[in-house]
Amino acid sequence: MVQDEEDAQRFLQARDGDNLVTPFQCDHCHFMNIMKREPLDELASDVRLMKCIRRVNLDAFWSREPGTVRGVLEEMKRGLGIASQLGFAHALFPPRGPFPREDTMGMGAAVVIVQRSLAKGRYGANVQYETVRKFRAAASNIFHSSVAGQDVVVMAKETRKLVATKCPTYSEFFERFNKGLHKRMGDVVRPDRALSLAILLEILKNLELEWSELPSLELALEGAFYTIAFGLALRGEEVEMVEMRGIRRHWDQAISHEEHPHVVIALLGRFKNETGEAYHLMPMLSRTPRGLKPAVWVNRVLECYAERNIMSGYMFRNANGTKLKAKLMEPRFHDRLAQVQRQCPHLLDPEVDVVEEYGVSRSFRRGGTSEATNNGALPHVVELNGRWRKVNQSGASRPSITIREHYIDVRLTLKPLLAFTSYL
Repeated sequence: MVQDEEDAQRFLQARDGDNLVTPFQCDHCHFMNIMKREPLDELASDVRLMKCIRRVNLDAFWSREPGTVRGVLEEMKRGLGIASQLGFAHALFPPRGPFPREDTMGMGAAVVIVQRSLAKGRYGANVQYETVRKFRAAASNIFHSSVAGQDVVVMAKETRKLVATKCPTYSEFFERFNKGLHKRMGDVVRPDRALSLAILLEILKNLELEWSELPSLELALEGAFYTIAFGLALRGEEVEMVEMRGIRRHWDQAISHEEHPHVVIALLGRFKNETGEAYHLMPMLSRTPRGLKPAVWVNRVLECYAERNIMSGYMFRNANGTKLKAKLMEPRFHDRLAQVQRQCPHLLDPEVDVVEEYGVSRSFRRGGTSEATNNGALPHVVELNGRWRKVNQSGASRPSITIREHYIDVRLTLKPLLAFTSYL
């Protein structure tokens, strides 16, 4: 790859004017602020710390592009020239220092992040930015729970609140470092490959054959997990929240609906800004036009549990009744994909590494959304299907209502809510 000279020096050296746009202390001063002593050349940890400090300073500098730095430098010179002519150049800008002899900029936390970034990664030589940036949140929480963190100013108006804090990881320098670090490290995105409906139907065909030979709860759970996740375009961690009492409560009324026989999938969990556990009811057609059979697989699960006198609780559960982590379903899912690879190589290329490419976290959600879109679902249909997730992520509180009241609301808008599964 051909690089110009300026690009070749990115993140490797400072530029004239960097200290005008980013708070700057030299490596030695930062070391003194953290360690409260002079660095020792013969001490390996000191040498390492000094190198990390240099790396942090350079990342902070390179949060700003060269053009921006040059522009500020040129404007400073121009302004000083005018101020000199008028005799007040000495008072035009505030003093550059001295800074306090303590780590008010968050250099210590920044050094930890830089050192952490050298750890071996799962998909690359090193861990990714999204991994290392978590330490900032941890450091902030720890600071604000300490004595020092109580010295804050809170400004509030109506429902809005603004907090003025002295937390080092919220300093201007740390903001610059964090942005520069992100620019230097970049992002390596490895989303789960979308599962096609054709592959899913082949998996369900194999499950149906095994069920006809020897029915079992395990087979029923697999079929229910796959159809619910794909049919409602849910993430794996959202399927974990499927709860049986909510499904049973509306089963007869939903499945016997004259115009739109459907199944009501109840998600139970704790959501942002809600007190206690809340239900989110999501209807899906009992059978979709292209061959998914949610009602069949969900009913099999309910019957298998009923034989064990289990009528409520999480559908996907551990032996003690607690919620099962969706990741535990992944090995079975990969086995099913490998089976399809062998049986139908035209559907799933044998060269594809299913363990690396597919996952229960996103493959079903991306596949369901893609399939519905390809079959003509308009954006508002897809968005309506994920309405509960959008409310949850926005931080808005849903009024506290009973599950029966919630289903009455669902019935009033049943046709548009079922639109998504009608494209599958």
